[in-house]
Amino acid sequence: MKDIWIITIYGFIVGMAGTGLGGFVSLFVKNTNRVLSFLLGLTAGFMLFIVTFHLLPESFILGGISIVILGILLGILLIIFVENNIEEMVKNPLMKSSLLLGISIAVHNFPEGLALGSSFLTASNLGPVLSLAMLLHNIPEGLSMAIPFKVNKTSSWRIILYTTLTGLPTGIGAFIGAYIGMVSNMFISLCLSFAGGTMLYIICDEIIPNAKTLHKGRASSIGIIIGFVIGIVLYF
Repeated sequence: MKDIWIITIYGFIVGMAGTGLGGFVSLFVKNTNRVLSFLLGLTAGFMLFIVTFHLLPESFILGGISIVILGILLGILLIIFVENNIEEMVKNPLMKSSLLLGISIAVHNFPEGLALGSSFLTASNLGPVLSLAMLLHNIPEGLSMAIPFKVNKTSSWRIILYTTLTGLPTGIGAFIGAYIGMVSNMFISLCLSFAGGTMLYIICDEIIPNAKTLHKGRASSIGIIIGFVIGIVLYF
């Protein structure tokens, strides 16, 4: 039982430190429309890579095409439901984008935590290696969530707080993964495609339109391409 709690602590540190660092880095970004439009595009490109080359392919391998489609549809429906309910409370579109993106990142951090917790049960040193990899790739995800907050002139401490909290599901997932062992592949597949569906909808409906609204030029389009390429470099 002691090992399970150590693994859980690993999960919380990996998730919360990674996304929190991303939020911290965003504080040093210049606050001009062109730069912020570019960074929103960068966010969209990076998250698009995560969906197309990480979440959905892994979901397909674990659960097959039917689970992938089901997860995407459920993820989109969740975001539409949340969007309809927060529109009355959150009038600013950029604040809404950040909150929705935060939800999608938190959702996809949960199956990552499951994988992390399970990896510590293997005979190899996969657990520590995977922990470091997850921590590093959580940093740009935290930055992606923080940029719309930055555009909206949200206070620094709130940006760091919100981005750090999105890492909580990693620790919860790590506990469950370590406690149960190798969790059902179908369940993990559904979680991954669910997260993919939420991100895909937010990218198309919120992030890219907001980037174009901030600056009418090519900055956001160039950002999307560079963000996608950054994803390739980080993951391959």
